[in-house]
Amino acid sequence: MTTDTQGPRARAAIAGTNATEGRRIGPDGAGLDGAELDRAELDRADVTGTDATADAAAPERGLRAVWELAPDRLRRAAAAVEELRERGVHLAPVRHHSPACAVAVRRAIEELRPATVLIEGPEEYTRLLPELLHEDTRPPVALLSLPEGHGSPGGASFYPLASFSPEWVALRTASETGAVIRFCDRPSAERDRPTTAPATAVAPGDGGIPAPTAERHDAPDPAPAVGPDGGPAIGPETPAEHDPFARTLMSERYLAHSRSVAALARRLGCRDHDELWDHLFETRSPAGLADWRTTFDDVFAWAALSRLDYEDEVLAADGSLDREARMSARAAEAAGPVLVVTGAFHTLAIAEALAGLPEGEPVRGRWPEGGYGPQATGDAWLIRYDHERLDGLRGYGAGMPSPGFYERLHAAGGPGIATQVLVDVARAAGERGHQVSTPQVAAAAVAASRLADLRMRPHPGRTDVLDAITSCFVTDDGGIGPERPLGLAIAEVFGGREVGRVPSGAAVPPLVRDARERVRAVGLDIDATVPRTARLDARRTPAHRARRQVLALLDLLDCGFGRQVTGPDHVAGRGLGLIGEEWEYCWTPVVEARLVELSHLGATVEAAAVTVLRQAEEGLREAGAQAAADGAATLVARAAVVGLTAHLPRLVDLLARTLDTDRDLGSVVAGARRLLGLWRSRVELGLVAAPDGPDDTTWDERPASALPGGTTRPDEPGGRSPADELLALVAQALATAAYLVADVGRVGPDDEEAAVASVLELRALARDANRAWGGDDAARPPTGHGPGVRNVAAGQEPASAVARELARLRDDEGAAPAVRGALLAVGAVDGDVPDDVLVARVRGALRPGADPALAVRFLGGVLRAAPDLLLHTPELFDAVDGAIRDLTPDAFLAVLPDLRRGFTWLRPTETHRLAERVAERTGSRAADVDVRVRIDENDLAAGLAVERELAAVLARDGLAHWSGGHS
Repeated sequence: MTTDTQGPRARAAIAGTNATEGRRIGPDGAGLDGAELDRAELDRADVTGTDATADAAAPERGLRAVWELAPDRLRRAAAAVEELRERGVHLAPVRHHSPACAVAVRRAIEELRPATVLIEGPEEYTRLLPELLHEDTRPPVALLSLPEGHGSPGGASFYPLASFSPEWVALRTASETGAVIRFCDRPSAERDRPTTAPATAVAPGDGGIPAPTAERHDAPDPAPAVGPDGGPAIGPETPAEHDPFARTLMSERYLAHSRSVAALARRLGCRDHDELWDHLFETRSPAGLADWRTTFDDVFAWAALSRLDYEDEVLAADGSLDREARMSARAAEAAGPVLVVTGAFHTLAIAEALAGLPEGEPVRGRWPEGGYGPQATGDAWLIRYDHERLDGLRGYGAGMPSPGFYERLHAAGGPGIATQVLVDVARAAGERGHQVSTPQVAAAAVAASRLADLRMRPHPGRTDVLDAITSCFVTDDGGIGPERPLGLAIAEVFGGREVGRVPSGAAVPPLVRDARERVRAVGLDIDATVPRTARLDARRTPAHRARRQVLALLDLLDCGFGRQVTGPDHVAGRGLGLIGEEWEYCWTPVVEARLVELSHLGATVEAAAVTVLRQAEEGLREAGAQAAADGAATLVARAAVVGLTAHLPRLVDLLARTLDTDRDLGSVVAGARRLLGLWRSRVELGLVAAPDGPDDTTWDERPASALPGGTTRPDEPGGRSPADELLALVAQALATAAYLVADVGRVGPDDEEAAVASVLELRALARDANRAWGGDDAARPPTGHGPGVRNVAAGQEPASAVARELARLRDDEGAAPAVRGALLAVGAVDGDVPDDVLVARVRGALRPGADPALAVRFLGGVLRAAPDLLLHTPELFDAVDGAIRDLTPDAFLAVLPDLRRGFTWLRPTETHRLAERVAERTGSRAADVDVRVRIDENDLAAGLAVERELAAVLARDGLAHWSGGHS
């Protein structure tokens, strides 16, 4: 039976919602008329016009019967919509990315053949019509706007379009019929201007979309970990304030949190507004959708009651009234007949303003006396988009969820896609190790159909299919969590993997064009829709070196194109002994949008990177922080890694001046460690090779004109390569560190752990620096006078001052106990402290009568620096064992936490050996002292799998916060 009962039922249910859920507050604060209705009247209205195909007048009779029960304001608005149609102004209320609305829009344009089609969207988008209508443009695409000035806070605004978006269909169909097409919404630059309305009226991070009412500002909860359909929220949660794509011009915050829509969903047994929409509209038959007047009337009724949940003060605060004023004014100016395609939430206000109703005064009163004049212009671009950013279940506010499902529905032109969707989910799950049998697929198809019958739907909708999958495909307690094979399969099929295409000649900012060219030039794939992995050997392969440099440049811009997964990290100074490295990269719409946002920094990637470095430099100067050496060293490292060697002299000078003023030993040591790591990788990073010469050409072999500005050849008087400059800075850092060593001994108990870490890092740095200066590849310490570089006497080891100061601190009885203990231990390891001296000092620190807390802190320093000494020095073991035995029970309990922390520096095998020795001393068994848990790789993998399953179950039940996630 294909009889379309959805339209009249929708209008009846919608009209009855306001009647039974209590009194609503209108825009003027007064109660709405007709708030109390008899349930029998509602039931009679539901029957009127039930069979929409009985005769042509049935839908109109049903509509009139419903509006007779509606509040007076909505009845007047419905009459205004009919009157406007007679005047040649046709309002097309839509839900963004709704296939049902797309069908109705196409049929309306084909039948009306309007002279003008106006579409909700910033007016500056009109100039992009040639690109939008170009034969090479393939959705999903998005129109992108930036805040005024491009560098302003607030981020980009996106206007996404899918193949099933009503706005996209309106553009294409209007072009086919020869209509004039215009975007008619408020320009983006005006939306980004600060409002004088109270901040509490607007929810942050939603692109100006307010909370339902001022008093309910915090009411909406974050997106649940489970999807609206009861299944999982496919993909990670993305809070709006952290996600650039959350600022979409098609946000549905109002409709999603409308009390009337929620009440209607409860009345019809739907779980949320998405399922409600499917129930009322997307499951209609093709014939029902082709009746565009009925469809638009029903959409108008659905959204109009939502509109009444919000007061004018809230709508004015976020700019909605200003937007509706412009859209309605443009409709009044347009040559008719005109079709106005807007989000359904705005249709009530536009209709009231155009019809001159009293309720339209808040909008109509904002019309400028002389009109809005010519269409606004401004910067905007057409960019590629993808299904992931369209998917409401993945945290984005761009309209309908599951774009992959709705694209199939739209392409099919009607019902009948459920079986194919189930087959594709089963296939995708099987590819990931979750096998779904043919009988299971058949059972799911039957279940989806019967669920649709039970829910009075002509054919299975999205939630029916998802419920059938949950019922028939899930075979364990893990459900369909986002990390499980079945959840990933659903994400692929329902979410979609489509990436749009824009014409090759489409206007893009120079920075975007340069980034594309650079990425392509080094052989990276920017057409992939999923992340790719680049495995590089930058140390030995010039092509890989160039590829790594491009990846690092874009990483410096923080555009999201790639991230390093493994391998040497020259900025952080980690893994420098590794040869290979891996980067994960993907050219997504967010990358392109971020580059557009950064266009004010420069026309090329290199120019933008230089600007970023200069801004960071200025930030360091303005901060004037004492602990700034590591920050300046990080800038030097970034410039070296991305190949901006021409800027190293300036950054070297900044770091040299910073080292003279930094009073934080940890910062100085960390900065010097970075520099030494860069020096070790000098050939790989091109710090001794000519910038434009062959890879085996050193700085010494290049003419001075080829070297970066301010840098001379080593054979010239006072000349040094960048690598030599780095080594000179290490010498300066060591001299500064030696000066700061004494301060470390004066720290309090709370800072001792950090102080111990600093002196141990300093000792390691001094040892490595000595190797650098004493090795075959760099046999001399720097002796010249570079910019801001201290003198280092020829032949003198720059680390000698550090060793001298550390030894002085080690012998200082007034120094922090943990620091003295650590320095004593490393002195013993290095051979500077004989074993008998070590034991004597430990006995002295742990002697009877000593403060137990000070003694344990001293012992903790020893164990932190060289825990194996306790095993290899019997006298030391005896001293520690005796001191612990001599503690009173109360003193032992008081220092037990610190003792436990001290012994954690032992490796598991060392802990076992220590337990054996303790057991031998006490006459017990080692098994009683040391309980070892033996696990292998398989045990660890199984444990991780169980943990993931548990997290998925918690997320499914809305308890993700129990595992540290978001609920």
